[in-house]
Amino acid sequence: MLFLVIGALLGVMTLVAAAAPGPYWNCDSQQGCRAGADAANLLPDETLAKLDRDPAARHRFDTWAAMPGIRIGLAAVTLLQHGPMAVLLFAVGMALRRLGQKRRNALVDALPWLRRASRAAIVLACTRVIAPIAQSLLLANGFGQPETIASPIMVETTLLLLMLAFAAYATIWALEAGFRAERELADFV
Repeated sequence: MLFLVIGALLGVMTLVAAAAPGPYWNCDSQQGCRAGADAANLLPDETLAKLDRDPAARHRFDTWAAMPGIRIGLAAVTLLQHGPMAVLLFAVGMALRRLGQKRRNALVDALPWLRRASRAAIVLACTRVIAPIAQSLLLANGFGQPETIASPIMVETTLLLLMLAFAAYATIWALEAGFRAERELADFV
């Protein structure tokens, strides 16, 4: 149940973050809580600090980030970054629900959800490379110094995640093939 709840919450938060790129929620004792969205929050910290020191550059960036095409692009990147994780968590939750049922075919019922989860894990691993590049390309023209926007890409971690996701997919494929062979053998006998 926890996976289902977290997956649903992450899905809702992803939609909110896509609707308003760069969401923030700040609470302190003097001013209380403030919330909003600022696309500059998507920049690396050192780039954001440079931007905040130059009011003209900040205005140019805010004007760039407010353009409809850029906002749609940032929303698409946000959905690409966080959407697969919501699907992954939800699919694992559904698979666990199927496995928790006291039925003879619980594993067979859970396998389609596990397949969906493994596909979401593959997409999630791929987006670790694609999303930072796309986000940097969208924000680079608003800052004027594209070399300072590039986000680091952890290739080793991404490859490890991709290999684990493919291993899970292959395991699920093998289990499904085994169940199909068992059914065919039962039909033959």
